[in-house]
Amino acid sequence: MSFSHGRRTIWCLLGAMAASVAHADEFRVETFVYVGNQKEAIAQNVTFFTSGLVYDFPLTGPEEITVFDASRGRFVLIDCRRKVKTTLTTKDLIEFTSALKAHAAEADGVFAFAANPRFQHKHDAETDSLTLTGKVMTYRAKGMRPKIETAVSTYRDFADWYARLNATRPGSLPPFARFELNKAIAEKGMIPKEVELTVAPRMRIVGRKLVIRSRHMANWRLSETDRERIETAGTYLVSFQPVSFKDYRAEAQVAAK
Repeated sequence: MSFSHGRRTIWCLLGAMAASVAHADEFRVETFVYVGNQKEAIAQNVTFFTSGLVYDFPLTGPEEITVFDASRGRFVLIDCRRKVKTTLTTKDLIEFTSALKAHAAEADGVFAFAANPRFQHKHDAETDSLTLTGKVMTYRAKGMRPKIETAVSTYRDFADWYARLNATRPGSLPPFARFELNKAIAEKGMIPKEVELTVAPRMRIVGRKLVIRSRHMANWRLSETDRERIETAGTYLVSFQPVSFKDYRAEAQVAAK
């Protein structure tokens, strides 16, 4: 074997090894959300974790893709129907949720609890289940132990930031109670498999309790279809018209009517 041929062989092997490392931390999580005992999901989405980025695609409902770039400290929201995009920085989200927490000091009930949660924790090691019990809010969760070691911290970081993002949506609760659940699950070396949130008013006459369930299915590799979705999102990131976050949300609300 000539030197040049041997060198090419080495570089091919190094390239294959690099590709293997690049894909080593990739995984996907499909999520189904239910209300009460309903068997049909009210929402379904799939989330891809790859190359330091997170791509969240709805499988039902509005065609909005969410891209989280932790290294740049930003979310990009992509409205596929209107062909527009907007950027929200992690700094923006911290400022918003800090203001939300301050506002909650003047409130009461579920909103106030979600801003300053106090839970009693219980862990069942045999079933890998957790219960966080509070006055008006209770989480019950089952976890799964990922095949990828970094998945626990990667998933928790995204889940925390995504909870902050959700808090910007009208009618949503502050994210701090969800932080407690995310932390409890991650500390056990797990990511969520099932989560049940029960919100019960302190006075029964105020209303009925609300139960929201989610089921999470993880896969430790991405398919070709997954990669095609990611490639499409990348095309949208380049080609869609940027708008302000305020205009993006206002126009989305008008379009939904």
